[in-house]
Amino acid sequence: MTDTKPMTVRARMLPIQRLIIDDLDPSGFAQKLTDKLEQAPALFNRAPVALDVGAVLAELTDSTLQQMLDFAREQRLVVFALAGPKDALTPWCERFNLAWVDDKDRATRASKAEAAATGLETQVIRQPVRSGQQIYARGAHLLIMNQVSSGAEVIADGSIHVYGALRGRAMAGVQGDTLAEIVCQNLDADLLAIAGNYQVRDDLNAEPSRPTRVRLENEQLVIEQF
Repeated sequence: MTDTKPMTVRARMLPIQRLIIDDLDPSGFAQKLTDKLEQAPALFNRAPVALDVGAVLAELTDSTLQQMLDFAREQRLVVFALAGPKDALTPWCERFNLAWVDDKDRATRASKAEAAATGLETQVIRQPVRSGQQIYARGAHLLIMNQVSSGAEVIADGSIHVYGALRGRAMAGVQGDTLAEIVCQNLDADLLAIAGNYQVRDDLNAEPSRPTRVRLENEQLVIEQF
């Protein structure tokens, strides 16, 4: 007889989006979440999400938490955890069958991702990335020797370099690599993100059509133009 294992368990780092809750009003939460999803749909679509309720624990009730979970899941967010003080949140996690994450866990994932990033390969794209296309350099940096069109998405576990116009959306370090960068010859993007920290076009403090380097500092995007 062959000795087969019925199940294999493998650990893997996942990019986790963290929604910080500062208002328990259901309508206010729904509106803010809707606005976020409109700004950055690719960051949240079917992505694992943790609700950070540390700032509203004193007012949190079963009813308000259930309403937030229901609305978030209606928007196709995969809410699997609560974030905040562990001792205070453990009863909530048990009642709602949720996991728990904190900043220490996040920092650990980020440091591991940074260490792994030094050995990443580079995926090279020579053709234009057209509207509606999505390119994901899984376990790699992404080098695009052409332009990225409006409506396209370019994603990488490492850095993204575009030797042409960068339009559409660019998301680097999606597994938590805070040392990832986005570099392009001509910036005209709708959204830029590094390790889950993002800015949309209206928030970008940058001039269009200039060579640009984007990096992360203290969980804020820093945009340098030349």
